[in-house]
Amino acid sequence: MKTIPLSKYLEKHGTQAALAAALGVNQSAISQMVRSGRSIEITIFTDGRIEANELRPIPARPKKSAA
Repeated sequence: MKTIPLSKYLEKHGTQAALAAALGVNQSAISQMVRSGRSIEITIFTDGRIEANELRPIPARPKKSAA
Protein backbone atom coordinates (compact mmCIF):
# COMPACT_ATOMS: atom_id res chain seq x y z
CA MET A 1 0.00 0.00 0.00
CA LYS A 2 1.29 3.44 -0.94
CA THR A 3 -0.26 6.85 -0.19
CA ILE A 4 0.61 10.00 -2.14
CA PRO A 5 -0.93 13.47 -2.57
CA LEU A 6 -3.36 13.92 -5.46
CA SER A 7 -1.10 16.30 -7.40
CA LYS A 8 1.88 13.93 -7.18
CA TYR A 9 -0.29 11.01 -8.29
CA LEU A 10 -1.39 12.89 -11.40
CA GLU A 11 2.20 13.91 -12.20
CA LYS A 12 3.47 10.33 -12.09
CA HIS A 13 0.57 7.99 -12.79
CA GLY A 14 -1.74 9.41 -15.41
CA THR A 15 -4.53 11.73 -16.34
CA GLN A 16 -7.48 13.16 -14.45
CA ALA A 17 -9.79 11.10 -16.68
CA ALA A 18 -8.01 7.82 -15.86
CA LEU A 19 -8.09 8.57 -12.12
CA ALA A 20 -11.76 9.54 -12.31
CA ALA A 21 -12.60 6.24 -14.02
CA ALA A 22 -10.67 4.28 -11.37
CA LEU A 23 -12.51 6.09 -8.55
CA GLY A 24 -15.93 5.99 -10.21
CA VAL A 25 -16.37 9.77 -10.44
CA ASN A 26 -16.45 12.30 -13.29
CA GLN A 27 -13.25 13.90 -14.56
CA SER A 28 -14.70 17.28 -13.59
CA ALA A 29 -14.74 16.16 -9.94
CA ILE A 30 -10.99 15.45 -10.10
CA SER A 31 -10.40 18.82 -11.77
CA GLN A 32 -12.32 20.57 -9.01
CA MET A 33 -10.29 18.75 -6.35
CA VAL A 34 -7.04 19.86 -7.98
CA ARG A 35 -8.10 23.50 -8.46
CA SER A 36 -9.45 23.87 -4.93
CA GLY A 37 -6.19 22.82 -3.29
CA ARG A 38 -7.96 20.35 -1.01
CA SER A 39 -5.78 17.94 0.97
CA ILE A 40 -6.57 14.72 -0.89
CA GLU A 41 -4.41 11.62 -0.75
CA ILE A 42 -4.52 8.71 -3.16
CA THR A 43 -3.91 5.23 -1.78
CA ILE A 44 -2.63 2.61 -4.19
CA PHE A 45 -3.17 -0.90 -2.81
CA THR A 46 -0.93 -3.85 -3.65
CA ASP A 47 -3.76 -5.47 -5.64
CA GLY A 48 -4.00 -2.36 -7.87
CA ARG A 49 -7.11 -0.77 -6.32
CA ILE A 50 -7.09 3.00 -5.90
CA GLU A 51 -8.84 4.97 -3.16
CA ALA A 52 -8.98 8.71 -2.46
CA ASN A 53 -9.35 10.29 0.97
CA GLU A 54 -9.57 13.91 2.04
CA LEU A 55 -7.83 15.07 5.19
CA ARG A 56 -9.58 17.92 6.94
CA PRO A 57 -10.00 19.25 10.46
CA ILE A 58 -12.88 18.39 12.73
CA PRO A 59 -15.15 20.28 12.74
CA ALA A 60 -14.64 20.97 9.05
CA ARG A 61 -16.67 24.15 9.09
CA PRO A 62 -15.81 26.92 11.52
CA LYS A 63 -18.44 27.85 14.06
CA LYS A 64 -20.20 31.14 13.57
CA SER A 65 -19.14 33.65 16.17
CA ALA A 66 -21.78 35.18 18.40
CA ALA A 67 -22.39 38.75 17.40
